[in-house]
Amino acid sequence: METVNVEKLIEAHRPRMEKTIRKLIKNSSLVDDILQDASIKIFRYFSDKEKEYPENIEAWITILSKNTTYDHLRKMKRNQDTVQHVSEEYKHNISINTETPERAFLSKEMIGEVKEVFQTLDQETKNILILRNQGRSYEEIAASLKISLAKVKTRVFRGRKKLMDALKSKGVL
Repeated sequence: METVNVEKLIEAHRPRMEKTIRKLIKNSSLVDDILQDASIKIFRYFSDKEKEYPENIEAWITILSKNTTYDHLRKMKRNQDTVQHVSEEYKHNISINTETPERAFLSKEMIGEVKEVFQTLDQETKNILILRNQGRSYEEIAASLKISLAKVKTRVFRGRKKLMDALKSKGVL
C-alpha cells in the first residue's frame, strides 16, 4: 500500500471538487463549507492506514464531493422543515391564545348556555356530574353519596348525553 500525502492530494483536486460542488450549489459561502467538509472526509479516509487507495481517484473525489453536497442539502432541508414546523406551531398557538372581544363574548355566551342547560338536570345528576368533573372516581362518588356504582355510571352517562343533546339543539355545539 502506498503512502498518500493528503494535503497535496486535496490541493491537486481542489478545483475539481469546487467545480462539482458549484454545479449543485450557487451560494459561494456554502460552497466553501461543503468543500471543507469534503476535504475533512478525504483526510479522515486516508488517515486510516487500512483503507485502500481508490483506483480512479478523480472519480472517487468527484463522487465524494457530490455526496457531501447532497448530505449538506438534506441537512439544510431538515433544518428548514423544523423551523417551518415550529413557526407554524407558534402562529397556530398565537391565533388560538389571542383573546379577541368576539371570542370573549362567544365564550361567555357559551358558558351561559351550558349553565342554563345544566340547571335543567335533576339535583342528584348535577351533584354526580360536579363530583366527576372535580376528578373523583365513580367509586368515590358512590361512597360519598351512598348510592350504587351502577347508578353513578348511569347518571353520568345520561346526564352528559342530555347536556350534549340540549347544547346541540341550541346550536352551541
